[in-house]
Order: sequence, then C-alpha cells, then structure tokens
Amino acid sequence: MSIWKRAYLYIVRKKVRSLLLFLIFLVSGLFLLTGISIRQGAGEAAEDFKKTLKTGLTLKLGLTAQDIILEEREDENGELVFTHRDGLLRESHLKEILAIEGVSGVYRDNFGRETGYTGLLLRPGYQAWCQDIIDGKIPVEGEVTKEFRDYLIEECRKATEVGMHTNSFLEVYDSEWHPAFVNGAVELVEGRHIRMDDKKKVVISDEVAERNGLKVGDKITAQWTDIFSGEFFGRAYETEIAGIFHINFEQKVTPDLTYEEDIMANMFFCTTDLWRFHTRDYQIEYGMPVFAPISDELVSMLTIFVEDPSLLDAIKEKLLDIESVEWDLYEFGRYDRDYQTAAAPLLSMKKISGLLAVIPAVGVLIILYLVLTIWMRSRKHEIGILSSVGVKKRTILLQFLTECCCIAAVSFFAALLLAGPVTRRAGDGLQNLFYASGETEKYELEVEMETDKVLVNMTPPAKGEALPYAVTPKEACMVFLLLMGTAVLSVLVSSGKMLNQKPGEILRS
Repeated sequence: MSIWKRAYLYIVRKKVRSLLLFLIFLVSGLFLLTGISIRQGAGEAAEDFKKTLKTGLTLKLGLTAQDIILEEREDENGELVFTHRDGLLRESHLKEILAIEGVSGVYRDNFGRETGYTGLLLRPGYQAWCQDIIDGKIPVEGEVTKEFRDYLIEECRKATEVGMHTNSFLEVYDSEWHPAFVNGAVELVEGRHIRMDDKKKVVISDEVAERNGLKVGDKITAQWTDIFSGEFFGRAYETEIAGIFHINFEQKVTPDLTYEEDIMANMFFCTTDLWRFHTRDYQIEYGMPVFAPISDELVSMLTIFVEDPSLLDAIKEKLLDIESVEWDLYEFGRYDRDYQTAAAPLLSMKKISGLLAVIPAVGVLIILYLVLTIWMRSRKHEIGILSSVGVKKRTILLQFLTECCCIAAVSFFAALLLAGPVTRRAGDGLQNLFYASGETEKYELEVEMETDKVLVNMTPPAKGEALPYAVTPKEACMVFLLLMGTAVLSVLVSSGKMLNQKPGEILRS
C-alpha cells in the first residue's frame, strides 16, 4: 500500500483526531494571516501619514552651564560678561546650516515666552472671570465665596485689570518653522512670517486683530508688569505687526482655570530681541545681576527641518563638516513628535497585530508537539507492526509527514478563505480600541509648568474608515511555509524517539 493511501485512510478513519489537528492549524493560520494583514495595513497607513508631516534633525547640547562658562567678570558698566568655551554652536552658524542643500528651516527649541501688557481686547480667560466677580456679574454662590470676592477686590484688582490685557510673546528665529505652523495648528493668512534678521516684528492672531481693528503694519506696545501687584516696570517695547495667523482648532478654555496668556488666540510670535529687551529690564527691576549683551548667542537646542526624509543622513554628514563646532558635545535625534502622537493608534495596532502574528507561531509548535506526542504513543503498535513486516522507518516517517502536512495544507486554504472577513472584524475592533470615538480636535495646546514652554500637539484622530487589509502572495506563501515547517518539525520531534527503536522494543513497550 502506498504512503499516500495509508495517510488518506488514517485521516478518514481517525476523524476526531484529524478534525482537531485541522482546527489547530486553522486557528493558527487565521491568527497569522490576520496579524500580518493588520500589521501591514496599519504600517502603510502610518507611513502615508508620516509623509504629510515635516521631518528633521534635533540637536541638544550635552553640557551644563558650569561646563560651558569658562570665565565670569564685570565690564566697565558693572554688567556680567561671560567667556564660553570654544566649539559651541552659535547663532552665526545658522546661516551656514540653512545654506546646506535640503535644509528647509530651523527652530530653536529652548526659546521661552515673555508676557507683556498690551492693553488689547483679548479672548477672555481667568482674569476676565475674576473681573466679573469683582464687578458683581458672577454672584457669590458655590465656589465663588464672599471671602474670595473680597480677596480679589482688596488684593488683586490691579493685577486682574492688567492680566485681562496681557499677551504671551513666543520668540522665534523664523515663525514659519515654529512647530505650531509646521504641523498646521496655525496658518498665516495675511502679511508675512517673521524672518531671522527681523527686529521688533510680531505675528498676531486674526481674532485679536479683529477685536481691536488691527492690520498688518500697525504698531503694538508691550509693557512689563509685576505678576502679583500688576505694577508696571521697565521700558515700553514697540513692535510692528508683520503678519496675521489663523488657528485651525478650538482650544478648550476653562474660564476659572485658563489664564489669558495661555490662550492660543492671545499668543503672538515675535522676534528674539524682545527677550533681550525684557530680560535686561527684569534684572534691573529686581536687583539681579545684569548680563551684558552677547553679540553671538549660544544655541543649545535646535531642530533642523529637511525637505526630504531621505536626506537626513546626508545633511547630518554635512553638519559634521562644519569644523568650528565640536559636534561630539551634541546629541543628535530625529524630529517626529507629531508623528508619534498623532499616529499612536496606528502604531499601537501595528504592535498588537505583530504579537498576533508571532504568538501563534510559537503556540502552535508547542500545542502540536504535545498533541502529536500523545498520538504517536497511541500509534506505537502500528509503528511496530509496520516495522516488523519490513516497512522502512523512513517510509513510516513520510506517512506521518504526509498526514500532518495534508491537514495543514487544507487548513491553510480554509484560513485563506476566512481571513478576509475575520481580518476586517479584528481590524475594526482594534480601531475601536485605540481610536477616540466621535469628533475630536486635531490639536491640543499644552503649557509645560516647569519650563513655561508652549506646545501645540497633534492628537490622534477619531476613528475613520476601515484600513485596507490585504494578503499579498508573498505573505500567503510565508504563512503556508510557516505552517508546513511547523507541521514537519512537530512530527520529527514527536516521532523521532520511537522510530529510533527496534520493532521488538516498540511492541514490547
């Protein structure tokens, strides 16, 4: 009797065993095909999404202030002058970096923000809420106690009046490359962006412009105030409106928690000279050491945006060719914060589906080994008789392999037929798990309490249409070979010990 016939007869006669083996392979094949399909679909969607975002290199100086400053002395005006170590990145290097082919722009990450009284009508926030309490527009009830109202009237009236008209100023070299413009949270609608060589220029929101009847070319004056008393100090800073931006999301503003200066509509992008102007006045006002102006400022954190992600390595090599900078002092990274945040559901789906594709491969090997080991013990009598009548052990092994591989092959084609609907259901379930339901804002504003840095982050989108899931011939072949390989390995391991015994030993046992 041929190997094929004996294998066929065994499969037909041992229906329960054959069905169980079929189900093991079927479930494993479905997990593999589903996991691979979802992983590929989520991966392709993530890559397509990535292409819509700007990419760049990040630089961060790995030294402390104590390591940077070599000498500190007073000049003839009594102001502090610092001597810094050589080999550090400075503002004068930025034009050299921008001249590198493929570099689109730069953004200095460690610029902070200043707040100044402008007297403008702003989107209302906490200070306006306090003013309504002072004016009696909000009744004394609930959390608004009489004690709280009296405190505002006696201690905070001046600071509240000033805070209602205080804006944030975000310093930039070039406003076009601030992350909020890069990721599309805001867009320029009138005028132009601030450029690196500009002085006393500002880009304001269209909301503030409309509230105050302002246009490009108008002047805005900022005055510094004490945060607690609301008293003015220092010189007035006059700046010109270079452009007007529009906000592409609705910020969540809680009147009793969100200060006016933390509302995006009340934030202005401005030139870096404002920081030097304000810092000097602040140091004088509060009796602090006054820093002498630095003609060529240090740059300790920088993002360099590129036109094409494929140019990142080449641009990094060109950066390293700038010999006046000691690049070993800097840590290089990749700018992908928006991608990691907004594509988080896709990346999570990719990770989970990868586990779905890997775990069954290991699980089926263990299960098959255990199942086939038990079955092989029950087939000792069959192996002993076949061996005693002259059937070669190699032929017996081929019969076992044929049985297992035939069942695995049938299971694979069944899994291939079921993979489509199963994958769609599994993919939809993962999307429901990782995506937000309903409409969500595409961006959210965050103010870091420690650094006072303003971040406008992209948010994961709400669940959209189902991702395209497809099994390519390459993936199908890979799963087929994996199932076949698992079947062969399981048979070899589970039957190896018995086939190495003599017929008499097998029958006696």
